[in-house]
Amino acid sequence: MNIHKIQPANRVDYTMKTIDINGRVPGTDTIEFLRVERPYRHGKKFGPLVRVRYALNGVEQKKGFPLDVDKGIFLAIYDDELAETLRPIAPKIVAFLREHAAR
Repeated sequence: MNIHKIQPANRVDYTMKTIDINGRVPGTDTIEFLRVERPYRHGKKFGPLVRVRYALNGVEQKKGFPLDVDKGIFLAIYDDELAETLRPIAPKIVAFLREHAAR
């Protein structure tokens, strides 16, 4: 049996820009938003998705919340109560990102 290693033809190289939102965007009783990681390719924003890093009860979590900036909603939050709690915060993060981009 022959095994071939294939380099993916659709590999995309990008860099991540980190935007500090700690204390600039309201959180919840237990969640504090720390920063947003946004992909850039060739110096331009790459796609509408960003990752929002957060701390739960003061402890930074490994995974962040994915956020669609175009739609102003968090994605892939499977806890309905948490999703409902975060729903009004997503547009505030998007507004901050737009304000930050205008500087």
